[in-house]
Amino acid sequence: MKQSAVNSAQSELDKLIATAKEYVWPAFGRDSAFFDLPLSLISAGEGNYVIDSFGNRLLETNSCGAAASLGFNHPVLMEAMKQQMDKIVVTTPNLFAPTEPVVWLSEKLAQISPGSLKYTIYSSNGSDANETALKVARHYWKIKGQGTKYKVIHRYPGDYHGMSMSAASASGHIFRRTPFEPLMAGFVAIHAPNCYRCPYNLTHPGCNLLCAEELGKVIEFEDPSTVACFITESTNTGLGIIPPPPGYMKRIREICDQYEILLICDEVITGFARSGFWFECEKHGIVPDMLALGKNVSWGCGALAATHVKSEIAEAFTGKNTFQHGYTFGGTGYLAAAGLAGIEYAEEHNLLARAREIGEIMGKELGAIKDKSAVVGDVRSNAGLIAVELVKDKATKELFSDRAAVAGLIGKVSRENGVLLSCSTWYGDILWMMVSLTMTNDELGMVVDAVDKAVAAVEKQFT
Repeated sequence: MKQSAVNSAQSELDKLIATAKEYVWPAFGRDSAFFDLPLSLISAGEGNYVIDSFGNRLLETNSCGAAASLGFNHPVLMEAMKQQMDKIVVTTPNLFAPTEPVVWLSEKLAQISPGSLKYTIYSSNGSDANETALKVARHYWKIKGQGTKYKVIHRYPGDYHGMSMSAASASGHIFRRTPFEPLMAGFVAIHAPNCYRCPYNLTHPGCNLLCAEELGKVIEFEDPSTVACFITESTNTGLGIIPPPPGYMKRIREICDQYEILLICDEVITGFARSGFWFECEKHGIVPDMLALGKNVSWGCGALAATHVKSEIAEAFTGKNTFQHGYTFGGTGYLAAAGLAGIEYAEEHNLLARAREIGEIMGKELGAIKDKSAVVGDVRSNAGLIAVELVKDKATKELFSDRAAVAGLIGKVSRENGVLLSCSTWYGDILWMMVSLTMTNDELGMVVDAVDKAVAAVEKQFT
């Protein structure tokens, strides 16, 4: 490239960065300095790779927050959207009547979900899906003549259910709660399980699932006649990919049944094959009363989410008790077409089995890194959900004093090796990966190699 062209490209990039800093308010706790960083401005996506405005082309290991589980711009999804967009793009007239793909997607969701989960109401994102579920729960008990049941029990830390006021009230990220206090009334927290850092300093199975039994104790204290629902993830993604201990979710289901509490499973991240099942609840042998779904409802193609509800609950909303709730863009047709096409693609290519295979490969390879490393404290995998927790001392599980510096080094080394790794510092230095289910074994090898080199750099610099 001629020097003049280089100078022109740099000038355009400088203008882009300056304009972003002046007009864009970056999300998720960032300030304008964010726009100086690699991957802060995206140019394009190609398969499992992302290309930023700085010229980096990197293998993306988080599937855009678990949303793009088939990678970027998948041709099957793009064609399905195009066909529907040629018919109608915007929401439909007649008070948001559904387009045809919404009907077929709803039928498919009922077919692939367990038990009597059947009816679906659509929204734009995971926050909306969880908000909808909470409103269904409160309204349902009023219909049943038990209007005193309004409280919501949730877990902390880590469980993340969204950014609306009710979703924030039901979440366990303290740093995402405190700026907006006082939050909504009627939300009560219990401990989330974390076997690597047990809040009770116990070990499984000798703990007798105290983390699950706490739910029953809190329901008793609050009075069951005041509790509407329990909302939870199964694998706690916000805490750093923490799968529940064996038997935990079954015991939670039993307790909810015992006290007539609706169980809402937030599968915005774990839903649609990522756990090796269509929905993680199936893996634990339970049927929740509602599933909150997002991200892969459209396979990352746009803002589409869903609240999937048992028939015996949804069918109570009749006559004067119809559900007065909805969103302008709740159920956009071209995104529903992408959602249906993605499910069919996953079926045809056996991606549920592939998710389990990915978990086995990554668990084995990353486990080998843990065995030789002085700073890898724990490796966790639940099919396509994978985490590597770094610690200063493996014996004591002591955290690094400068977690941001450790995360920065992880990012730098991984980018130098062609891979984008995400290292959260919320509850330690945790590499969390939600790789595309279309990622090849060679690409998985690239990820493992990048993790290996990044971990070695941390060990050299910080121990």
